[in-house]
Amino acid sequence: MRTWLRSEVLIVLLGLLGLPQLITGGNILAVYPHFGFSHFKVVMPILNELAQRGHDITVISYVRNPQAAAYPNYKELLTSAPGEDQASTTINLVPLTEHTPTRSLGVLIREYVALHEEGQKSCEHLYASGHVERVIERHQHKPYDLLLTEYFNSDCQLALAKLLKLPIIGLSTCALMPYYYDRIDLPDTPAFIQSEFVGFAGQLNWHERLLNFVQAKLLKLLYKYHSNRADNALVRKYLGVEVDVDEVARTQTAFVFGNQHYSLMGSRPQSLQFVEIGGVHITKKAEQELPEHIANFLNQSGEGVIFISWGSMVRASSIDADKLSAILEVLKSQPLKIIWKWEADETPAADSSKFLFVKWAPQLALLCHPKVKLFWAHGGLLGTTETVHCGKPLLVTPIYGDQFLNAFSVQNRGMGLKLDYQDITVQNLNKALTELRKNSYAQRSLEVSKVFNGRQQTPLESAIWSVEHVINNGLVAAKLLQSPGIELNGFIYHSLDSVALILTPLILLIVVLCYLCKRNPAKSANKKVGKKAKRS
Repeated sequence: MRTWLRSEVLIVLLGLLGLPQLITGGNILAVYPHFGFSHFKVVMPILNELAQRGHDITVISYVRNPQAAAYPNYKELLTSAPGEDQASTTINLVPLTEHTPTRSLGVLIREYVALHEEGQKSCEHLYASGHVERVIERHQHKPYDLLLTEYFNSDCQLALAKLLKLPIIGLSTCALMPYYYDRIDLPDTPAFIQSEFVGFAGQLNWHERLLNFVQAKLLKLLYKYHSNRADNALVRKYLGVEVDVDEVARTQTAFVFGNQHYSLMGSRPQSLQFVEIGGVHITKKAEQELPEHIANFLNQSGEGVIFISWGSMVRASSIDADKLSAILEVLKSQPLKIIWKWEADETPAADSSKFLFVKWAPQLALLCHPKVKLFWAHGGLLGTTETVHCGKPLLVTPIYGDQFLNAFSVQNRGMGLKLDYQDITVQNLNKALTELRKNSYAQRSLEVSKVFNGRQQTPLESAIWSVEHVINNGLVAAKLLQSPGIELNGFIYHSLDSVALILTPLILLIVVLCYLCKRNPAKSANKKVGKKAKRS
């Protein structure tokens, strides 16, 4: 009896301690060579939580994790040089003086080329650092269980998965790029799924569908035969081995995490390998972190505040003088006060009781504060996601990349409006702000926020479960998750062989009938005439 009671008590105690304590920690290799801090910000909560749960983490990255030192099992290998100013690489990459408002095919190709060049530069940083050889050596003594990496603008790091025989979990920090859909047999359906390289309002018309189709197919070809070949050449240069990174991605990817959610991006075809984790970077702690001077300004704001921030990669201080003058004229006439993220030391001439200019702003804490009534943003996905989480209306001025897609996603859902940079005038801005003060935008924002936040699991819980599932099952899980469709060529995948088999006899029959009808038209005509003569 006592033994039975002891067993029951032990079971209860183990339950209270939590099941993660019973799980043997994995050995995870994470490689994030991209320069952008906003990209690394998405994966940081996942890495920190995995370390918190007892997994050993080795991270090769350009960006430093400020919380890495808190975890003895978190090993950080930086590709940035000692003392290198990471901010100079990740901030102000897109001056407003070079803003291109159109989404023509030429602009999209130029953006692809810029991403390709940046990806190759980050890959050079990765391999020149010597960290790749170090983790290969460490793997011989303590094998890694999986490769956690970013799927964005290069795949040079996938050589590690091939050489170390690791399953891959890829993370897309933006809407999934067109060239990654096929790797997990995820239909991209350009008739209604907009690529992150474009951005259109509502249902696509014929011209928009054509552009969306052409750019998606063209970018897939460019990435496979241009970017991936460059990746393969770089691996050959540094490691002296032949690796097809596209083949590695197709055969060894277990999951792809997408920093998106249907409440914002719309309903799309899904795959067992694709896991939506939009909002994974959002934490309750960050919602409460407000400096005293900002908190005081908010508390004394009367009707509320408009918060303006164009992200970490665009400096608001580079706004053209005429547009800045128009913006200030309109904002001064608004009933709401203004908090403006402004990076330069010299700020615009404005009443300090109405305007608060800050070099840094705790964005999430501001957006979730009840006094903030509207967010004027550039449409970056992290800021857009945070605004959806907090349930606030948006005015979006997209500058580059996926910001156009995000801007229209907000507008199409009735949560805000898009105002292009070149269209900023006193009249247009005043009209947009007047429209956004209508209660319908605030109400719709709260409705979408409720859907966004009302999930069965938090984004972080979904990500952690997926990682630990792969740790426990390895490449077996990856193989079982994969669709047979990734092995098929396009002709068979779209059943064109079956269509050809069905259509060929029909076409032959039509050809034969046409031939017989035209074989002797004069004779047929004479017969008809003869018959008519006999009747008469």
